[in-house]
Amino acid sequence: MTHAARRPLPPRRATATPLAVCATALLLLVGSARADLISPGELTRPHAKLEGLASCTKCHAAGQRLSPERCLDCHKEIQGPISQGKGLHGKLSDKACESCHHEHQGASFALVDWGDAGQTGFDHARTGWALQGKHRKVKCEACHDSRLVREGIVKEVLAKGRKSFLGAPTACSACHFDEHRGQAVTDCATCHGLEGWKPAKGFDHQKTAYPLAGLHARVACDKCHPRQADPAGKGGFPAAVSETFLKFKPVPHQACGDCHKDPHQNRFGPLCASCHVVEGWKLVKATGETAHFHDKTRYPLRGAHQQVACKLCHGPFRGTKKAVYKNLAFQACTDCHLDAHVGQLGKKGSPQAACDRCHVVQGWIPVRYELADHQKSRYPLEGAHRAVACDRCHVKDPRLEQRVLPSARAQMIRERRPVRASPFPMDRNLDTKRCTTCHKDVHQGQFAARMATEGCSACHEVSTFVKTRFDHGRDTKFPLVGKHAQTACGSCHASATAKEGATYVRYAGAPTACPKCHADPHAGQFAQRGVTQCAACHGVDDWKKGKFVHAPPFTSYELSGKHAKVACARCHPAAKVGKAEIRRYRGVPVECQGCHADFHKGAFRGFQP
Repeated sequence: MTHAARRPLPPRRATATPLAVCATALLLLVGSARADLISPGELTRPHAKLEGLASCTKCHAAGQRLSPERCLDCHKEIQGPISQGKGLHGKLSDKACESCHHEHQGASFALVDWGDAGQTGFDHARTGWALQGKHRKVKCEACHDSRLVREGIVKEVLAKGRKSFLGAPTACSACHFDEHRGQAVTDCATCHGLEGWKPAKGFDHQKTAYPLAGLHARVACDKCHPRQADPAGKGGFPAAVSETFLKFKPVPHQACGDCHKDPHQNRFGPLCASCHVVEGWKLVKATGETAHFHDKTRYPLRGAHQQVACKLCHGPFRGTKKAVYKNLAFQACTDCHLDAHVGQLGKKGSPQAACDRCHVVQGWIPVRYELADHQKSRYPLEGAHRAVACDRCHVKDPRLEQRVLPSARAQMIRERRPVRASPFPMDRNLDTKRCTTCHKDVHQGQFAARMATEGCSACHEVSTFVKTRFDHGRDTKFPLVGKHAQTACGSCHASATAKEGATYVRYAGAPTACPKCHADPHAGQFAQRGVTQCAACHGVDDWKKGKFVHAPPFTSYELSGKHAKVACARCHPAAKVGKAEIRRYRGVPVECQGCHADFHKGAFRGFQP
């Protein structure tokens, strides 16, 4: 019987008969018979080494059908799944190998019977791992790649050149690159589904430390989670899909300022949520259903207005029975509020008197009036004036409340609104060119004439009062030279007390004559008409380096000879004047005998040379 005459496929389960047993026994006895005349057909290429009568019992027990146990002796990689009931082979109800793997059909015959639909139509669910979503479209070899196999016994089979679909992993991380670079949980199915990587339907931002609310829920992920480059995974296996990834952590989110720029420049503090809501930046925090309703009107409530009771704006007021909701004036703040500055800034309705120039609806204070605004006023601030607190110049004046018109006061009371006027004067009719408009004259009028023409700026600067431009040589009749230039001001300009008790330094009328400041150490010996002219002998550079010369015109007794070498004290002895000791210069003898003893004992008395 030739191969061509054989049936295409052997019967799936043959029942042993006496004839078959005899045939088998005959095969064993007649070892020299031709195998091609007795064998049911040529073996497939993978089993070609088992060709021949001597190898029949390696697969077939004597007198019996094909033995699955003997198949597993070679195909040991299947033993584990079968014994554990896992995988395709472990879940088969029919354990006969020939049910799916047909032999003796020729060398080129495929050993695996995929069924009528072929390999592409194989029902993967039979393996215990059904293909779902995107996995349905993936080619078999993409998952059954030898590089993904981790089981040792399967790797041994592949190393021998045999093919196997066993050992393919099922964990996401085994086949796919971690696109989050270790930032998320290892179980990809926690966030991602099999229908597609995007969107991550399993991820719920509401379960994170920062639940998304309002407009935050519509912000693209990469607005908060910036992309970072990581090209390393692109060339590996498994390869990365993208060379960039979203940074999930750490992402600062404790304060609004972590992501948003503060347009108010911290004038209202860091708590944005005290005024704003996540539903929209322009929607200021509402306090209830009433505030939400008011957003649909021509005057949405913002800031502190949300805290105001409806009846304070709509009534009914005293003397009225019904509340008014239409045709209410609201174009200007003063339509509802009292002019707290009582007309100081301008007439009602004028741009100068507009409240929102300085105030905001979030609160009456802090005032939004900055240095740049003051520079546009009649008195721009310069120097040290820029650091002065507002209330140092705008001193509280409780009398301003008396300027509220009786009609305006009555209206506020009728509408249950506070009669509140700012105590700070704003329209001060000041002469901005005169410092004494704000500052007291600490010099008590000593420089009244000069201040009338030049003001305090003649000597002082606005940067600091202490620093002056005063020049004693230029601005007075007494230039300071010599030792006087080194003398402290207070040594010549003493403190004095004004009539009202204020202490000041006396500058005007300070004495310029030496005896007015200095004591006369000569006790008036050189006074002329009651005045001692110190400068006749002494200079301002050094008291002891005098200009006196013991010769005319200073004295009629010129020193010569030995007299020039005699110490002054030998001729000018000390003398007591009261309790003071002075040197005697006047009345000193000029005759020889006034100082010298006559060792001739009068022998030459009356002698004229």
